[in-house]
Amino acid sequence: MQTVLVTGANRGLGLEFARQYHEAGWHVIAASRQPDEAAQTRAWSAELLQLDVRSEVDIRSLAHVLKGRQIDLLINNAGYHPGTQQLGQLDYSNWPTAFHVNAIAPLQIAEALLPLIPPGGKIINIGSRLGSIACNEGEGSYAYRATKAALHCITRSLAIDLAPKQILVAALHPGWVKTDMGTSAADIEVGESVSNMRNVIATLGSHNTGLLINYDGEVISW
Repeated sequence: MQTVLVTGANRGLGLEFARQYHEAGWHVIAASRQPDEAAQTRAWSAELLQLDVRSEVDIRSLAHVLKGRQIDLLINNAGYHPGTQQLGQLDYSNWPTAFHVNAIAPLQIAEALLPLIPPGGKIINIGSRLGSIACNEGEGSYAYRATKAALHCITRSLAIDLAPKQILVAALHPGWVKTDMGTSAADIEVGESVSNMRNVIATLGSHNTGLLINYDGEVISW
């Protein structure tokens, strides 16, 4: 049985990833800051672990708890949106949190769990088209765009460095999804987004490792 570890698994995309991989016969490790809120994952016999991605102590503890295990797929899903602030009204106080959660933590988690990921294993970072410089059309979101662009750069670096270990890495754009972050105004249902991303993950290979990929399989320019 293959094992997937999903961060931010108590709601939204993370919860749906956990559900769909469970239904597909995977062992699911659902990591979240408040695992008690992930009651649904407990009903699926998922393994619930506490993880505040802002805490290096939590990340080290996670690696220690899982020592000796095999993680076939790591999905760095936990994210933070500091709000769509316009130029002239920017609040910089939450930028450090945004960079920590969206860019630094995924790298820390990947590095800590690397000994558990076998050749052929995969690391997926949930990126965003908003972090694409080529697709940037303005309209605010300075902090969110910047943190996702940083995550994409980290993804590319990981893919290059882990190629000799035959570990595949990609950043996936989930689309504008109806979650707490995406709001009800979004145009894609959570189940549709995750189902399509799972298809992309399943076909991830040496030909598309290190890329930013849309949920429908389209490669997005950096």
